[in-house]
Amino acid sequence: MRKNHHGKKDRLVKRVFALCLALAVICTCLVPVFATEYKDVVDSGEEEIAGFGGDEAAYPDGNEAAGFGDDFPAVDDGEPREVYDEGEAAGFGEDEVATRPVEGGEDNLDGGPNVKETEWGTVIDYGTSTDTSSSTVTQWSGEDDVVEKPDDKVVVSGDEIKKLQDMVIYRFWLKELNANDLQDITAQAQINNMTESEYLARNGEVLWNLYFIQAVPRAETIADYSSYIENPSSNRDPKGELRQFDYWYTLDEFGNRVRLNLTDPTSNILDDKTTTVNIYAAWKDGTVGSDEEEDVDHEDLVDKNPVPVDLTAKAAASYEDEDGNTKSVNLPVEVKNLPSAADHLSVIHMSYDDVGDFYENHLDAFGDMAPILGLKISPKNAKGEKVQPVKGQKATVTVSGLDKLPEIAAMEEEEALTADALKVLHQKDDNTVEKLDVVSYENGTLTFETTSFSPFVLALEYPDQGSEEFDDDGIEIVSIEIDGVEYPNVNDGIATISSIQGDAKVPVGATITLRSKNGKSYYEHKWIITPNKQNPGEAKFVDSNGNLVDEIYGVGDTFKTVRLKVTKTGELTINHRHGDPKADDEHKFSHGDELKITVVESDNPTSSYNLYVYTQIRDYPQSQGDYYKPHVENKAWNGMAVGTILNVPDPETYKWKERPYNQLYDTNSTENKLGTEILVDSGQFPVIPIKQADGSYKDYYYKEPPSSWESNAVKKNYGGTYTIKWYEVVGVGGANTGKNGTQGDWTGEESLRKKYTSGVYESPISSVSDKKMTYHLDGLIVLHDTTHINVKFMVQDVGKDTFALVRDYGGAFTVPEGSTSISLKAIARPDVIGEGQTEATCPKTKTTPDGTVYTFDGWYTNQDCTEGSKFDFDEDTIKEDTTFYAKYVPASANLTVSKTVTGKLGDTNKAFTFTITKADGTAANITDTNIEISEADRAKVEWKGNGQFTLKDGASIIFKNLPSGQYKVVEDDYIGEKYETSYVVDSGTPENGQEATVTIGTDAKRIDFTNHRNLEPDLGVLLDTLPYIVILAVVAGGVALLMLRKHRKEDD
Repeated sequence: MRKNHHGKKDRLVKRVFALCLALAVICTCLVPVFATEYKDVVDSGEEEIAGFGGDEAAYPDGNEAAGFGDDFPAVDDGEPREVYDEGEAAGFGEDEVATRPVEGGEDNLDGGPNVKETEWGTVIDYGTSTDTSSSTVTQWSGEDDVVEKPDDKVVVSGDEIKKLQDMVIYRFWLKELNANDLQDITAQAQINNMTESEYLARNGEVLWNLYFIQAVPRAETIADYSSYIENPSSNRDPKGELRQFDYWYTLDEFGNRVRLNLTDPTSNILDDKTTTVNIYAAWKDGTVGSDEEEDVDHEDLVDKNPVPVDLTAKAAASYEDEDGNTKSVNLPVEVKNLPSAADHLSVIHMSYDDVGDFYENHLDAFGDMAPILGLKISPKNAKGEKVQPVKGQKATVTVSGLDKLPEIAAMEEEEALTADALKVLHQKDDNTVEKLDVVSYENGTLTFETTSFSPFVLALEYPDQGSEEFDDDGIEIVSIEIDGVEYPNVNDGIATISSIQGDAKVPVGATITLRSKNGKSYYEHKWIITPNKQNPGEAKFVDSNGNLVDEIYGVGDTFKTVRLKVTKTGELTINHRHGDPKADDEHKFSHGDELKITVVESDNPTSSYNLYVYTQIRDYPQSQGDYYKPHVENKAWNGMAVGTILNVPDPETYKWKERPYNQLYDTNSTENKLGTEILVDSGQFPVIPIKQADGSYKDYYYKEPPSSWESNAVKKNYGGTYTIKWYEVVGVGGANTGKNGTQGDWTGEESLRKKYTSGVYESPISSVSDKKMTYHLDGLIVLHDTTHINVKFMVQDVGKDTFALVRDYGGAFTVPEGSTSISLKAIARPDVIGEGQTEATCPKTKTTPDGTVYTFDGWYTNQDCTEGSKFDFDEDTIKEDTTFYAKYVPASANLTVSKTVTGKLGDTNKAFTFTITKADGTAANITDTNIEISEADRAKVEWKGNGQFTLKDGASIIFKNLPSGQYKVVEDDYIGEKYETSYVVDSGTPENGQEATVTIGTDAKRIDFTNHRNLEPDLGVLLDTLPYIVILAVVAGGVALLMLRKHRKEDD
């Protein structure tokens, strides 16, 4: 057979054609792209502008440009400059001074120096010929080269001096110039069309006795150039006498001569605006070289950095007592940091009329403040002339004994006198008034700072309602009078009635004294009684004449205090309205306070119980080894008083009971305190001897020192005052006298027993057998002196919403000598187990009957317990009285719930649903912030909210910071899907079921749920799969039939 080669060729041609066509299509799709780049090349020279970094600047003569010294670059215009005579241009150079005339300059009087204008500036020649042949051009090395100054030339450029805003010109004169002289220099310079420096360079030495000029960058001091300042020799004496130079001085803004120490770098005679300082020479014969040849009193010259002078004086202040008699008191005044010229201090107490005139003349300055005291304070020199502080310095003024003035003492009792509320108004010499902040005010001692002396008036601003300083508890109960005896309701807590603001119970027939904490001293006050409609009580105010009235009103601080007599049981509201008397009737009483009072009958008015009052001795804390041993009461406690307590159960009720079950109330038990009458006369309180760091004892008086001293020895032994922080009333067996009584234990100090258990120190308590139950009021002494710092511990216990003082801890601690702070690293703390204890007073955790766990959270230095106030007892120290706060908070911990799916038919992609609640089935209040899901489990976990969530196999969810308590986690029922559910809590025993309960405390917990489904064999045919089986059989039959036909065809 003939092969068709032509057909094969055609197929090859077609394939080649197709390939070419494809290449053509590809080529036509390509677009040529051409790009060119152009780069400009800019040649930069290798030289930079001289004088500003980079390459070195060229200067002639191998010397640095003059005028600014080493560290201050010269002004440069980019061109090399010539400097004549191989020297740095003088005037402001480093090596010496600018325009200092040479010795013997008095011979050069024929026309003065020669002046030449050059491109560098004005060249002043003092007579020596200039040789420029030696000038060479060199390059500046960029370093601070030391360049010598020529002896006979000054280069001064007026234009450049005008640019030197950061330079200070010091002009040294051989005699003092007055204001007219300085004005003449300025005028002569203007007439000659010169700057003052140019003019002085020509004529300063001859006409004005100029010695030299030194320019100093403002960032430096004249002391940095002191090594170049040569004091004048005797032939420079302006009088022509052979006198020796003594020192340099300048004049301050008041014309006082201020002696200078030019070598002291701390000396600062400038302010930010000073550009020129005139400095004058003083000579040994005591004259300053002025035209008047004034004799100098060298003691009047103020040393620039002397040991400051401190002066003291007393101001005799007078006042009228309640009977109208004139009384007087001395107010010690001390002024520190006065100039050395100060010799004595004049202090005058301004009269009431003088203070009133001051107030009326400066009403705008006072604003809402009211004047309370005026003093005229004047430091004076030996001649009786007023001395002011050196410019830029402040004197510190301290006035003591202010609390001896009745008006101020009353304000102190109201706690109105604080450093923030007080201001000092200071009348300056120009009759204007400035407000000075009070540095401190405490216990009648006022401290403030001032830059000058003149009348000072102390003013107080009372807070308005709505301001930050306003006291919401605006009315306080001062005292209660029962059966003609008045008992003070003192701040220490010895309350004859409860003074808790917002609710107070008063027995029928009592008279109480009320006082408002709010309202300015010039306000009008109005007091009103409003009985409760449902349970009306009755009461009347007692006016100044003893009459019973329905209202009290008047203007001034006197009407901030009223007396109220209650006559019938029921409820009352006492309203106090106050406002500006100048306002209209609608706004006159726009501010107000109120106090609700419940008038009660005594539950058992005929019965009362003795109350034995004690204070814990400062240096006998619970850390003492024998604290819990018998009879330690006479070592660790002072007997203070015997009072009376009413409306309480018989103390026998507390027999055989121990703390806390024998407590009637503590500082936190306001429910028991309300309605309890505690009658204590603080006049019984003894003088308390307090052991000092050196082992000696000092006397401490309750609240204030005595008004007069029995002897100098008694006064010398005065240590300070004390107050008391009360913390509990308890029922106990018997009563001891305390350390200051007949039972006092003075082991090791027997020689002191007789003195400190008698007289003013003696305990008012007599011993009572421990078989008789009694009530005790216990407290902690708080010392007020200069050598101790007081520490208190307050804890908010489980279930409480206020803080209570922790007994047996804290106290007054001695500040080490030479220090201003103390370390508390070794202090006994309530949360630390002490010697003799098996458990801390404040354990780390507490569990309530319902299983809730609380943890101890402390210590903080503020009551809000903010993180920034957390105190580290190992590292931190304290410098002032400090109260530490701690509280019990519900414990919290994390709970992890996981899911595992097992079994051959277990669906590992199935989401299983759970619900978490509290154990009682109530909502657990879990928010999104409590949920934590790992990134790996993000697709396997869903938090739905309201306690519901889903988990897939291998996933887990973490509930963060769950509050302490019992929780229940329940999985939905999957029994219908053949799943068996079990769980394990932590590493415990597996339990079958879908509901797991767990208790959250302080440790993290975990619940692992497992769902298991086994493989089960089919025992029949499921109808839902029958159609698929039929189709499979038909397909199989069709395939078999086709195969059979194929075999038959092949056989044929």
